[in-house]
Amino acid sequence: MKCPYCNYEWIPRKPMPVSCPRCKRRFDYPSATSDPLKKAKKMERGFQRNIYVMAVLTKRLEKKGIKPVIIGGAAVEFYTRDWYATGDIDLAIDKRKRKVFDEVVKKAGFIKHGRMWVREDLNLYIETPADIGDINMEKITVVETDEGNAYLIGLEDIIFDRVQAAKHWESEADKEQAIRIASLFYEDIDWDYIRKNCKKAGSEKMLDVVMKEAKNEKDKLSEMD
Repeated sequence: MKCPYCNYEWIPRKPMPVSCPRCKRRFDYPSATSDPLKKAKKMERGFQRNIYVMAVLTKRLEKKGIKPVIIGGAAVEFYTRDWYATGDIDLAIDKRKRKVFDEVVKKAGFIKHGRMWVREDLNLYIETPADIGDINMEKITVVETDEGNAYLIGLEDIIFDRVQAAKHWESEADKEQAIRIASLFYEDIDWDYIRKNCKKAGSEKMLDVVMKEAKNEKDKLSEMD
């Protein structure tokens, strides 16, 4: 057998090997000419690459009636402009259409590993832990790109999510993320909306802590400008 990438020749131990033993390139990924995510290979990891990838996938998914929304750490990464970094993209989708979703991402070169869809050549992992019915679509952020739109959980809702983790899981990391996001967008946030939700969830005191520290951080950033 001959590798189409490095021209290495060998006798495989089993039929249809998935990768070259020399250059390690996989044969089950799309070719460079057909790969819809080929531009991502030249991009640095971070929120800009994630937005590009999701814009490409979203264009294909929307044709199938699926509107994926970025949630979790990837949303934090976007709102903090890479202050927080993650290698995963968590999505909320219509779980009734999971089979269709799987078909689309598979065609984009992702391989299923447990709950994750993986592109090892991009060191990229996609998971769908949430249902779109749990997302307030009126609050989502729409990012327009040359490839199409990418959708993210709303600013207020990602802060609320982090406040809940800080309160109920005693997660300092989530509290810091909430503070960071809030300090960057303090004047644009609908605090009444968040407080209403926190009151229902029993996390108003944690919200007060986040708001106070976020305002202090915002003031410090303003002094530096």
